[in-house]
Amino acid sequence: MIRFIRFAVAFGTSLVLVACSQPTTATGPSALVSQGKGLQGSPSSAAAVQSASATHGQELVAVMGSGSGVVNVTPTAAVEGSFSAQINVAVHDAPPNTAFYVQRAPEIGRPNSADGICQRAAGQSPWGPPTPNFVTFPQPAAGPLVVLQTSDGGSGSVHIDFAVPTILDGTAFDVMFRLVDNLTNPTNELRTACFTVTVK
Repeated sequence: MIRFIRFAVAFGTSLVLVACSQPTTATGPSALVSQGKGLQGSPSSAAAVQSASATHGQELVAVMGSGSGVVNVTPTAAVEGSFSAQINVAVHDAPPNTAFYVQRAPEIGRPNSADGICQRAAGQSPWGPPTPNFVTFPQPAAGPLVVLQTSDGGSGSVHIDFAVPTILDGTAFDVMFRLVDNLTNPTNELRTACFTVTVK
């Protein structure tokens, strides 16, 4: 019996040593993307992953009041030749039972529209009055203003199916999102950092 145990230990140790001496190849999802290959091994898949990461997981931070969250923007080709996107906004630890208006400050059609700075959100040139810094969804499209309603626990989410036919494929623009509890005198405001969206 003791001889059998010694053999099993020695055999197990040799298997571990053989496995550790084999050359390793990176085949995980992150390794494939970093090699210029997508999850299925195609360069176009990698581009999609990298492009999505630039507009996904944009953190919402309280600049006034409380709460945090995330914004995900997924440009789609749903409206051919123009801008369409699926937008998801979620918050937590915000004031309970509160209606937040979802707004954005898109920089389209003026200089520095994709320089990563978001001058419009700050009211800086080439933006400023009379153009509003932030626009409430779904404007300029018709329909009721988009509201994210928090629960008793201060969490909530909203999905926006958005399209603007006048923004052409290939257009890149900076944008900042914000949520406010009042359109004229907010007491709670959450904002993302500036990020760039490219129209499909």
